[in-house]
Amino acid sequence: MSDSPQHLTEGARRLHAIVRTALSRGIWLVLTAQLVLILSLQWRVPEGESPLLASFAIFLTALALMLFFYLQAGAFHALAQGRDALLVEEVLRGGKAVFSAFVWLTLKAGLLLMAVINVVTFFVVFVGGYDLKATAQWLTSVFGPMSGVLSFIFAYWLPWVFVRREFSLLPSLRAALKIAWTRLPQSAFLALMMLAPLLASLFLPADGPLWLDLAVTLVGGILGWVAYVYCVEVLQEASS
Repeated sequence: MSDSPQHLTEGARRLHAIVRTALSRGIWLVLTAQLVLILSLQWRVPEGESPLLASFAIFLTALALMLFFYLQAGAFHALAQGRDALLVEEVLRGGKAVFSAFVWLTLKAGLLLMAVINVVTFFVVFVGGYDLKATAQWLTSVFGPMSGVLSFIFAYWLPWVFVRREFSLLPSLRAALKIAWTRLPQSAFLALMMLAPLLASLFLPADGPLWLDLAVTLVGGILGWVAYVYCVEVLQEASS
């Protein structure tokens, strides 16, 4: 785990990313928080219960979401600072350093995505003459797969943000696209890590058991972190 990334071959760099992810207790903490968040979103307040209980359930869900964002930001930050397995303490310290900037960046990215969806909807409905309800249903059905594809296209976005400590939205997106294009011949590994869980989820039943959703989320999360570590070390090598 101590070899410098610039001395690794492409195959060794991929193996290093897999091993580093597997040995990082900080990453496993983030994955645990993600599963807890999913469970909290699945819980419903029984009908007839007091409004106080409903408010408390909303508060707990919001708390779980903020905790997940905090740990995720901390892990992103800490992984970009070194090359060793990530400790829990590093995640907690990293979250304190970048939490507000990460949340603000995420909000801006979400608003940009909503704006793009609204523009697409406008042209499809008012220019193309399609039905608004049918268009909304179509967008809902393809949102998940398209999110996965966008995550692959912009795989270098968050690694670039945290390696460079540059939280500007549009410059970071442009940089991520440029890096992805220049490294297109080496993109098969990232495609496997980021798109394989998406393809597998398309074959799962829509009303499958909760444990199956959690298992798919866990596997997808692990592969996603492997991809992130790989991209981080590519950028660290380029800037060294």
